[in-house]
Amino acid sequence: MPLRLRQAVAGRPNALSTRNVGGIVLNEKGYIIYPSGSNVVLTTPEGDLSDTLPFWASLHHRATTSTPGNVRGVCCSQVENIIVAWSESHVVLWQHSSTKKAGSWNNHSTVLASSAITSLDYISGTLVLGTQNGIEYWRMDPQAEVVVWDRLWARPYPTPSDIHISPASGHIAWYTKGQKSAYVLGTDRKNQAVGMAQEIRHPREISWIGWRKPSIGSVDSHLYTITTNSVFRIYSPVLDDPSWFQLLSSLDHKAFSKSAKLDTGKGKEPQSNQFGAMWVWDAEILREAVKGDLTRIREKQIEVPVNAVKLLQGLESEENDIIAWISENGEIVLRSIVNMERKPPTLLKTLPLSVSTLPILSASSSLSSAQLLYIPGPSAALHALLPPTEERPTATSHRISLIKLLSSKQAAIITESASTTLTETGRVQLSNPIEKFARTPNGRGLLAICENGEIGTWYKQQLSLKPAKWHLGPRTLIGRGHWTAPTVPSEAALFAKGRAIVLCTRSSDGHPIITLQHLDSNASEPREPLMLPHFNPKKDDHVEMLLAVSDIDDGYSGGNRRTQRAIITAATRNGEAWVWRVISRITPKEGDLETQPEIQLVSHYRLPLDDLHEEVIPKMILPVDPMGWHQSVIDWTTDTPLQDLILTISSDGDLEFWTPRIGGHLAGQQLDEKVKYGDIACENREVEKGDEAWIKTGTVKTGRQNILMARCSSRKKTVLVCELEDGRHEMTIWDSKVSEFSTGLELTHIFEQGDIILDLDWTTTSDLQSVLAVGFAHKVVLVCEQRMSYIETTPGWAPFLTIDMERYTPVPISDSIWLAGGALAVGTGNQIYLFSRFLGGDTPSPSPAGSVKSVALDEEEPEDIFQLIAHRNGPLVDYHPIQLGQCLLWDKADLVKGILLDLLKSYKKCEEDGKERIRFSRLDPSEFYSKRKRAKAVKVNSNKYDGLFDSFQPPQDDEDDEFTDRAVSELVDRLNGNIAFPLSTPEKSFLATIAQATLEAEQQRRSLDLCGMRYLYSLRMFANWDRLSSISNTPISASTSTFPNHNMLGADHKEEKRNNHFSFRNIVWATHSESHELLLSASKQMCKDGKLLWKDARRMGIFLWLKPGETFKSQLEDIARNRFMQDEDRDPTSCSLIFFALGKKKVVHGLWRQAPSHKEQTLMLKFLANDFELDRWKTAALKNAYALLSKQRYEYAAAFFMLGGAPKDAINVCLRHLNDWQLAVALARIVENQEQDGKSIGPLLRWILQDTVLPIAFKGGHRWLASWAFWTLGRRDLSVKILISPMNDIALDFASDPDHPLEVGNPDNDDPSLLLMFQHLKSKSLQTAKGTNEVSTKLEYDFVLHNARVFFRMGCHNLALDLLRSWSFERPFFPSRTKQITRTQSIAPATPSSIPSPSVSLSTISTSPISARPTISGLNNLTSSYIGHNRRPSFMLTSEKRRESLFMDIDVLAESSNVTSETQTPIESNAHTPDGASTPEEVITNGHTIHEETNESDRADKEIEEIKSPPKKIGNLMKELKQDVQQGGMEFNMDNFF
Repeated sequence: MPLRLRQAVAGRPNALSTRNVGGIVLNEKGYIIYPSGSNVVLTTPEGDLSDTLPFWASLHHRATTSTPGNVRGVCCSQVENIIVAWSESHVVLWQHSSTKKAGSWNNHSTVLASSAITSLDYISGTLVLGTQNGIEYWRMDPQAEVVVWDRLWARPYPTPSDIHISPASGHIAWYTKGQKSAYVLGTDRKNQAVGMAQEIRHPREISWIGWRKPSIGSVDSHLYTITTNSVFRIYSPVLDDPSWFQLLSSLDHKAFSKSAKLDTGKGKEPQSNQFGAMWVWDAEILREAVKGDLTRIREKQIEVPVNAVKLLQGLESEENDIIAWISENGEIVLRSIVNMERKPPTLLKTLPLSVSTLPILSASSSLSSAQLLYIPGPSAALHALLPPTEERPTATSHRISLIKLLSSKQAAIITESASTTLTETGRVQLSNPIEKFARTPNGRGLLAICENGEIGTWYKQQLSLKPAKWHLGPRTLIGRGHWTAPTVPSEAALFAKGRAIVLCTRSSDGHPIITLQHLDSNASEPREPLMLPHFNPKKDDHVEMLLAVSDIDDGYSGGNRRTQRAIITAATRNGEAWVWRVISRITPKEGDLETQPEIQLVSHYRLPLDDLHEEVIPKMILPVDPMGWHQSVIDWTTDTPLQDLILTISSDGDLEFWTPRIGGHLAGQQLDEKVKYGDIACENREVEKGDEAWIKTGTVKTGRQNILMARCSSRKKTVLVCELEDGRHEMTIWDSKVSEFSTGLELTHIFEQGDIILDLDWTTTSDLQSVLAVGFAHKVVLVCEQRMSYIETTPGWAPFLTIDMERYTPVPISDSIWLAGGALAVGTGNQIYLFSRFLGGDTPSPSPAGSVKSVALDEEEPEDIFQLIAHRNGPLVDYHPIQLGQCLLWDKADLVKGILLDLLKSYKKCEEDGKERIRFSRLDPSEFYSKRKRAKAVKVNSNKYDGLFDSFQPPQDDEDDEFTDRAVSELVDRLNGNIAFPLSTPEKSFLATIAQATLEAEQQRRSLDLCGMRYLYSLRMFANWDRLSSISNTPISASTSTFPNHNMLGADHKEEKRNNHFSFRNIVWATHSESHELLLSASKQMCKDGKLLWKDARRMGIFLWLKPGETFKSQLEDIARNRFMQDEDRDPTSCSLIFFALGKKKVVHGLWRQAPSHKEQTLMLKFLANDFELDRWKTAALKNAYALLSKQRYEYAAAFFMLGGAPKDAINVCLRHLNDWQLAVALARIVENQEQDGKSIGPLLRWILQDTVLPIAFKGGHRWLASWAFWTLGRRDLSVKILISPMNDIALDFASDPDHPLEVGNPDNDDPSLLLMFQHLKSKSLQTAKGTNEVSTKLEYDFVLHNARVFFRMGCHNLALDLLRSWSFERPFFPSRTKQITRTQSIAPATPSSIPSPSVSLSTISTSPISARPTISGLNNLTSSYIGHNRRPSFMLTSEKRRESLFMDIDVLAESSNVTSETQTPIESNAHTPDGASTPEEVITNGHTIHEETNESDRADKEIEEIKSPPKKIGNLMKELKQDVQQGGMEFNMDNFF
């Protein structure tokens, strides 16, 4: 899934030889080739980078320890599609292969010369090298399968500066720069040198030589030379001596100037280049261009001047060569040389062609080395390739129109490459490899630091162009400046749109210094640097963090704004931090500085690191990256930081965030010379509290060591890369928001050996989603947050896109950085690739996700990574199955039904309108705040009644309910229809399951309680999940992509992963349900053919929640029978264990009779015929059990243990060898009868729970399993506490030996359903009320806040708001036995159906006559403000059904005092509390409390009676409360009858 490449900034050409530019045509596309750094670069004529060929990587025999040098020159062969490049004594040849997709360049061969090469030439398998020792001649067979180069000869000559091979006769010509002689050496048919080299002397130094390319069939050789005074000469052998070259003709610049009628009058001062520059056009390329223009004229009937057509026809008919002369003013004069191949040579003559004025060209000696490149095809064009010069250090291309040029018209030569202005696109190119990038806070400015101190800056324009129109607009990355610093900067920062540059270097004496420079609008180099004042760290110290923020770069920058103020922050390795303020005065138009900026030190302080760390110096100091902030970093009104600026990392892995206190320092216009807490504060750290210069805003303890690199985003997400002991890299992502329930760890991934992370960088999307770019050697992996799944555990982050840089260049990545607008700049060597946020055309569209942003799109496929990330982590649409499933769990079935019906109406509306894509109106968030009730017309009931107990039939509205079987069927059918729906196929299946489960629950709502409904919903979802996983043969994952897992999942692991989707939470819901018969029936429907097997029962935990009894035994017996009937061989050993546990030995005996093919039938029939009530046969059974253990037949051994009357040994086998603790629990419940009353369990089950289940639960962090175990053990207080309390505290409380508590793993805190269960259980019984009161309100508050974030991560934003809005922090409590009753006092009613459950904790029962309510330990101020006030309905208690009765499950405390008390009769009046206190009558109606006044005298009498009554003890209180419940002494509630 690639990103679109927006722009590629090629490296600067190497001007190290005369051959520094070339051209080649491939598949009707032209490319400019030139050496850049240690690579060979191919660009389009427009200057776009096309390909990069690394030179030194192609030399496999080269020693890796040697330092690579720059490529000195290139040479191209159009016939063979070969590129030749050299550096030092090495030559590399590449050949283009069109067999592969889109073509590619492959290494052809390499050559090693005897000495350093200065020039070379290649033609048809012949390679001539000019070296420092002379000339070498190499030859290979171009047709051979294996390329072998042979050096045929070598001769010593002066070092050639340029060398050429004649394409006709095999002559070799060369010259030495600064010399006046050229040399020609002939070769014979065997490619051997003939004679001595001929020296051709010239009156001036030679600037260029070349051979004329003859026409087909011609063998004539013509040597062209140009001297420094612009004199063109032609040499050719004479008839008398074919090996001797003589001068045929010459042409100087005066002949051209006369044709142009240029005045070179006498007496005038000589101009800078009065000779101009000559350029010989390639005759072969010129012929192709002329033929192409004439063909287009004939075919398309192009209207051109008659004289231009005649000139073209003349150039086609005769063998003409064209010489161009360019004056310093840009005039170009063309002359043709005719009769080149005619004999005798006296027929040769020159004729003028045209004169044009082209100011884009200027006279230069290097212009003679320019080349022509003709690109055929529908848009054929002739290009002039100009080599780089000192004035123009880039290779440029100009498009030549022969018709306009021969007609002497303007615009005959058009610049194809970027403009020569340094402030415009493409002018800044780098020569050295990039070391690091820096950017402005908003990503508009980019700075690159290279080796040897080379620096380049660019500005990223904000263009509102779609990818299809990119070619119509300017380039987005504009070059600003290019210069070389005296020393390589260690750190850099940018502000003011990249015009202000802050660099950290070292002075001549070795001390670190920080300088500020400003780059003016029309300058390529910045102004003189200014040293930041009062920066005096120690010599051995170095700057680790440098950050600059200005008012224009803070947040969104406007087009006409100018930087006025900036804040620069620096921190060194020793923990010292400086803050400066910069005031700039900038001209309003140009944006340049009027004067040098004013720099003031406002803070210098050592960071007050935590004293808990052993080291005083932090391991790392990083900036909190401002990239991606959508609000200001600094409040520029008061100059106060609004965000953290520094992150420190200790050697222990502790992350500490810091922000400076500088608002007071910057309030005034001027600062004192001695800054408050300045240099002195670094030595003396003792300052008054509240006056610290740096404030720590947060700490995250990661426990990571050996940290190699780290980055912190603007959203305070921190990524750490650590090296493990085996050399692999571990990457972790941490959130700064930590609590008791969140360590902040969001991702842990260990990369394979060899995957070395080289770079990290953060950005933020438009909707505040964090994106991380992880850079490797040849790829960049983009990672984003992914939506959390409720069904399975998925990583919080996942890669969503990989940029494979090997598609563009084989050069390794040096650095990558995010820029504004989601653009990513990747540096490779001395090149920069700028990727936009838009996805490429060949990008495979991801599976549609039901996010809000995806539904709002007109197109179904995302266009950019911002939309793609919104698919993965944005808010879910209202009808998404994940959100609807959560609504069902949170008792919002009416809301779900309404959404599904609205979705069906939207489908029908689309069908009526003929639309292809569904349109669904989003609900108002307030719809989620309470159950959504659909308004219905209430029928008038004609039956009247007078008495309270008259029969009354409520109106039946089932007939009017729109949510029927027909509606669900129509919706399911349309989900698989032709209307586009933004959900994937599995999500559509889940949505259909939600609709069907909602209908099923609605039909059974009178017989299914709330816990049972939650189990039913989860069961149906699991059945659908299991079905999809079985169809796809792979587990369906909530995330479409994760980090690559190199360990392939086996079949067992896949099956285990599928089984794990049915969480223990569903088993706990079923445990607390009273509708076990319905749940059992629904569970059995999931089984194949309705036959329950043990693997199905274990997966659904049936025998964990099913109460012991006849149903329990019958289902276990059915499992045994189904297991026996499952296999064709009918093996009784597979079911003996269960039957023996049920005490049905005779059944097993009968099954053995039905197994005639079993080899053990005879022995088992004889053995089972004995009486196992006798000790003899019990001993025999136990001996057989031990024998079977030795044979590793564990299940059968457990059966014999059970037969021998040793159930504990049988259970032990299940635990240790079968690894099936659920089977052990089921067997223990069968063999023990103590659990009949539901309050006590047997010793076997207690032993299993305490020694096996609880350790498993604590070690795995399974809160649900631990809650079930504690509930089964009778510790219901711990069953409630374990839901939200830290598991370490529970482990200490429960451990019998405090020195050896249970091992605790990573708790499962990311589950909002834990709050549901907590709310359900906290008032269920006295024990749960006790456990609830032991949970501090602050802890509950943090857990609610944490799970609100979990809802947010799940995409259920509305549910998160609803949870925070409506959660109640009420606690169950006991009214005191003796208290003062005042007239204004309000006491809660006494019945459990109308008050929270009372707690029996001794610390919460108050006997004070003053306190009217107990004091709860740990209740903070926030919660105490809620107590005694009316609240809105709770998030989880929106149901109008009655609350369940309070269970009295705490043993009555024994009396320890000799004081006797009067026996009180149960209180029957509704106006009294259970402890006998009279209260005003209180009625709860829709969450509002209404107090009814009683008679004043009656209240006074009751108060006197209350005072006279002796105080009750806690034991009597418990007895009376229990007696009230058991004898029906509770308030009468009509709801109990419905």
